[in-house]
Amino acid sequence: MRISMISIALTIVVNLITIAVVTGFQNEIRKKIVGFSAPLFIMKDGNKNIFEADPIRIDQKKINKVKKLKGVKSIAPIIYKPALIRSEKFEDKNNKEIVKQDVTGVVLKGINENYPLDFLKSQLVDGRIPTFKENDHSVVLSKKICNDLNFKIGDEIAVFFVKKRSLMRRFKIIGIFETGIEKIDNEIIFASLVGVQELTDFGVTKENSLNYVSGFEVQIENWEELENQSINISEIIELEPNEHNELLKVVNVLESENEIFSWLSFLDTNVIIIIVLMLIIGIINIGSVLLVMIVVRSNFIGIMKALGVNNWSIRKIFLYQTASIILKGMLFGNLIGLILCWLQYSFQIIKLDATVYYLSSVPIELSVVDVLIINIITFLVCMISLLLPSMVISRISPSKSIKFN
Repeated sequence: MRISMISIALTIVVNLITIAVVTGFQNEIRKKIVGFSAPLFIMKDGNKNIFEADPIRIDQKKINKVKKLKGVKSIAPIIYKPALIRSEKFEDKNNKEIVKQDVTGVVLKGINENYPLDFLKSQLVDGRIPTFKENDHSVVLSKKICNDLNFKIGDEIAVFFVKKRSLMRRFKIIGIFETGIEKIDNEIIFASLVGVQELTDFGVTKENSLNYVSGFEVQIENWEELENQSINISEIIELEPNEHNELLKVVNVLESENEIFSWLSFLDTNVIIIIVLMLIIGIINIGSVLLVMIVVRSNFIGIMKALGVNNWSIRKIFLYQTASIILKGMLFGNLIGLILCWLQYSFQIIKLDATVYYLSSVPIELSVVDVLIINIITFLVCMISLLLPSMVISRISPSKSIKFN
């Protein structure tokens, strides 16, 4: 019985930790992707990549209608501009000679004061976040880029743009962030919307460029409403061209970041496999205990039958006994599992390589509903599975079992 109790406890522990880790991992990665890319993006129809989207006007009446939709949290104009960023000269301290000077490709993301900065602040590892109200030539870039190009807070960096002619502009680093997501850390640099607009070829003149953006990022209040909100916004902006004769479309993050979200959804399959395997182990162990109990107490079963007790009443006695074993195992399993989850959540004991897993430690996220579902499923599945082995009782003959004893 002790082995059976341990197996049930182990089933609960493993299932709790599995659900907590996978749920935490999925939600943390999603928060990072959505935090930097937004769940919904409005752009010009016919474009596939939001980083290379054709320009659209920043003044649009349809955007005001979208803002009024229930569940829409905020809308911010965004502009993307590919560029090259060059490191300063690395010098050998002994020979005073230039060792190397690196250049890497980046994408400037122009934002203004309407952009939600809470998530960017949560990923900040050094410096501060500017207001992005004016063209102040301040930028926030990743720790990865800083490490690769030997940058630090306060440095002025040279950024090269390709317009009708090559252009170099200097920006000052005032903030450094780190997400652990390679695509973001290797490419994105946050800058002022006006500053990036002036560096594009969107307008005929420098002043005219301020009228154009790459699109609008839409933040929503509830992630579960992503598909519904996408449909609602599509009905507003995709029915006909706007006042500037632009045909727009809405793209959700599940489409633009399809590879990452497909990988995250695949983790659900792994969870199901682990839960099923652990339940099978628990069922086999508790079933074995029930059969042993029946064999050991065959004389008791024979006497009860001789006294006129029916098979179902006797089966219930054994089912109640095994149910108590299951409940005790579940109690210990919940206690151990929740303590382990709390330790990891509070102290991040198990670390991860952020370059591989996007996170620096194993994330934990577990709700009361998850705990209840795991316990209810475990108890019901184990009890239902015991109905079959308990049928052995109906085959026990009173005369033979009493005589055998």
